Parts: sequence; structure tokens; C-alpha cells
Amino acid sequence: MEKLERFGKETKILLYGITAVCILSFALLPAVSGVFAKTFQKELLLHDYSVAGSLLRNPGEMAVSAFTSEKEAADIKRGKQALGAAGYDEETSMRLLPSVSAYRGKVTRGFFVLFLFIFGMVYSFIFFYLYRQHKIITRAQKSIREFLEGRTDCRMESEQTGGWYSLMHEINELAAVLSAHVQKEKQVREFLQNIISDVSHQLKTPLSALRMYDEIISDSASDSKTVRDFSKKSLREIKRIENTVHTLLKLARLDAGMIPMQKTKENLSALIQDVLEQFEIRAEREKKTIEVTGDSGVFLFCDALWMSEAVGNIVKNALEHTEQGGHIFIHWQQTPLLTQIVIKDDGAGIHPEDFYHIFKRFYRSRFSKDAYGTGLGLPLAKTIVENHGGSISVTGGLGAGAEFTLNFCNLTKE
Repeated sequence: MEKLERFGKETKILLYGITAVCILSFALLPAVSGVFAKTFQKELLLHDYSVAGSLLRNPGEMAVSAFTSEKEAADIKRGKQALGAAGYDEETSMRLLPSVSAYRGKVTRGFFVLFLFIFGMVYSFIFFYLYRQHKIITRAQKSIREFLEGRTDCRMESEQTGGWYSLMHEINELAAVLSAHVQKEKQVREFLQNIISDVSHQLKTPLSALRMYDEIISDSASDSKTVRDFSKKSLREIKRIENTVHTLLKLARLDAGMIPMQKTKENLSALIQDVLEQFEIRAEREKKTIEVTGDSGVFLFCDALWMSEAVGNIVKNALEHTEQGGHIFIHWQQTPLLTQIVIKDDGAGIHPEDFYHIFKRFYRSRFSKDAYGTGLGLPLAKTIVENHGGSISVTGGLGAGAEFTLNFCNLTKE
């Protein structure tokens, strides 16, 4: 009964119903055995009528033939009249017929044993089946409870198929989908927190500078030279803020998947030339040269605007870390498997401690001479390249320049 108490309402109703049917069957057992005994009594009467009628028809007949010969209607009628006159007929009580009473007792005991065995087996099978199902459901409920409490990796044990297991498989799939959504929401929250933190961190310095410049300008309103100098500095900080916010927005939209790449088959030579046009004047002013080499027949499946941004950020980084009179080399080539773009400079190079951080956002080397960089150009280039299914790597050493290599798989279809 202790086990029974663990079951649910529907299971208890089923078990109580089976028990009620079992009790009712045992209660009806006397009536059933009575029907069988009554049938046996009728057959016994017909036999006795036939024997008596046969003996009355042939008084000298052997007794054996009277018992074994075929029953005839005339013998049955004759015997019924004779035995009825003696008080032996269908109205005779079973209690006065020992053979009938004994037969009824045997039938009752036989049916009792049979019913007891059948109902015992059925009850035991159903009880243990339901108990097993109850254990399965209890474990499933525990798994669901743990999932709702935050263990998103918790799943139901459902190695088999069919029945409850099919439902468990479906619930496990639902749990996997919900876990994925939870993880995605968590990533989105972390992403937003990082963006807010990055924006706050990057805007703190230029805003503090602007506040200081504004105070100086206010205090030196009569000194036109001071006002002019600090106005220029304020304008420079405003541009720095604009560049930072603009680049952060680009990174945020790329990370969030809000910008689908409009990829088309682009001539790589033309794309590189477009990038160079952005830096020709600066390179000439700083007395630096940019050399390009590559097959004019190479094509790359990409978004031209975003790829120009990625290559441009690397070229800009090279210009910032190359001394006056320095050289920047851009080379591209295509193999059956890869399209490769290499951007190399002979500048200050990369310090060993910077190799593992160079593509991190807002990372600025303590050896860098660029006082106004935001540390977002290379991370943005890396994000763009990876959104095109490519990879980016860097080699070089301190005082030996830097070499950036962009690889794109040619198996990408248009």
C-alpha cells in the first residue's frame, strides 16, 4: 500500500477498478458454479431417465447395455414418468444429489483457483508496470524541475523508443532549443554589457579632455591664440569620439548579424586600387610608398565595401607604424583552393608580448607611438574577414616590420 500511495490519481483509479472487478468475479463465482451444476444435473437426469426407461422396456436386459446403449426418446419419456412418480425429477434439490453437489464444489474450487491465478498475474503485471512507469515519470519530473531551476544541461533518460520515451525525446529536443535560446539571450546580454563598457571606457578620455579644454577656453576668452589652439584640440577629440562611436557601431552590427554581406564576384586588383586611393595623399605627405603586385585576373567573392574597409584598416595600421620613407607592400595571389592577400611593412614591427592581443578590441601596445589610436581597426578587419569565411594572421618581430595574411577559401559559391 505504501507503493500504491506514491501513484497518481488516475493510476489509483485503474488499480481500484481492477480490484473491484476481481472481487465482483469472486462474488459471482457461486452463481457461475450453480449454472454449471444445473447443466450437469440436467444431463444426469436425462441419463438416469434413459437407463430407467431401457430397463422398464426390457426387464431381462443386462444392466450394462442399459447404461451404454444409445438413448431413445421413448426410453427417456418412460423413465421420466417412472422416476417422476418416485419424486426424482428436475425439481429435486441439488443437496439431495451427492454427485451434483460434488461437481458444483469442484467447479467452484476450480474457478476460484483459475480466477485467483489470472487476476493475480494481471494485477501483478499491471502493478509493476505502473510502478515502473511511475519511476520513469518521477525521474522525468525531477529532470524538468532541475531544468527550471537553472540546470539547462539537464536531460531525461530516454534511451528506448515508443510510449513515454517518445514524449521524453520530444521534451529533450524542446529543452535543447530552450537552452540554445537561453544561451543566446545570455550572449546578447553579455554583448550589450561589453558594448556599453567599451563605449564608456573609450569615451571617458576624450570627454574629460573636452571638459578640460572647455574650461581653459572659458578662462582664456580674451586670449585668441589660446582659444584657437584649444579649439583645434577640441575638434580633434570630437573627431576621435566620432570615429570611435562609428567603428563601435560597425562592430556591434556585425557581431549581432544585423548586416548581411552583399557578396558578388569582385576583381581584386580593382578593389585594392580603390583602397589605395584613400591613402595616396597621406602616404605622399608622410613620404611613404605603397607597392602592389598581383594578377589582374584574380576575383574574390565578397562584399566590396566591407572588404575595402578590412584591407584599408590594415593598410592604415601599417602607415601608422612605419617611419618616414618606409615601404608598404600589398600582394595577392590565387591557388586552386585559396585566394590570399598579403600586406607587409618595414616598420617598427610587433613586440612579442603583443602577438596574442593584437586583434583584441581597444588593445593598444605600450610600445605604440600612435597616441590617438582607438585599438578598433584590426579587430574590425578580423571580424569582416571572418564574416566572409576567411582567416587573418600576423607574423613579424620587433624592428622587423609586420606581415598580415588574409586567406579566403575558393570553394565558396556565389
